[in-house]
Amino acid sequence: MKLFKPSLFFILLLSKVCFSQVGINTVNPSNASVLDVKSSSNNITFGGFLPPRVTLSQRNDIPASSSDDGMIIFLTEPGLRCLQIYNAQEAQWEDVYCMQNDTFATVLQDFDGNTDWTYTNTPAFYNAGNDVWDIVNNLIHINNFGGNFLGCRDLNNTSGGGGFAHRILFENVDITGQTNIKLAFDYNIYQFDNADDVTYEVFYDDVSQGEIILLEGNANLSSSGTVTLNIPDNVNFVKLTLSISQNGDDDQAGFDNFRVFRE
Repeated sequence: MKLFKPSLFFILLLSKVCFSQVGINTVNPSNASVLDVKSSSNNITFGGFLPPRVTLSQRNDIPASSSDDGMIIFLTEPGLRCLQIYNAQEAQWEDVYCMQNDTFATVLQDFDGNTDWTYTNTPAFYNAGNDVWDIVNNLIHINNFGGNFLGCRDLNNTSGGGGFAHRILFENVDITGQTNIKLAFDYNIYQFDNADDVTYEVFYDDVSQGEIILLEGNANLSSSGTVTLNIPDNVNFVKLTLSISQNGDDDQAGFDNFRVFRE
């Protein structure tokens, strides 16, 4: 019985397959590479390289370990379209580059037809005679918003208010992966006296950036305008709290057009 003896040609071919470079769209791959991918084989039609594309949950199912340092994927999560690399030393995925999402739509609360930016208010809204903490379309001295707005008048009352700050809290807006984002709102404040104050507080990723005094009442102080804030590009979520302390029928305020938008 003869034993099979592989030919010299077969042995040389196997050696070539095991130890040479691999080329795609080229018969002359680089000697320095294991895999050399060319965009075209004929300089007429061209293509690109696509790493594995996965959602966040799919990426988290990849059993990456210490031996997978440098593994690359493209994360397709909406608002988080990033080329990522696995850092085995830190046992985490890190961004190489994230796409800018230019389709970010303005999140707006104007108390009329645009109510995307949801909120909660403390205390509950009330509107009884001159005591107003409510969504209204007119106060005697606040009538420049052209629609509904948050109205404030004589907040220190027994109709649902009192001698404490009234607050409206706008919920987190997801701006993950966004750039050049701004937060803004309009205000009109009429004749605020001592102890009649308006402040606001912005939170980046649920971390307060400090309470800012918009107006500190003094001797019938009035003011109107727009607050506009630039949000850092590395922020994922932004939210806002507006606080008003006020006493007296003649002292009034209105707030409107709370928005997060791209410049």
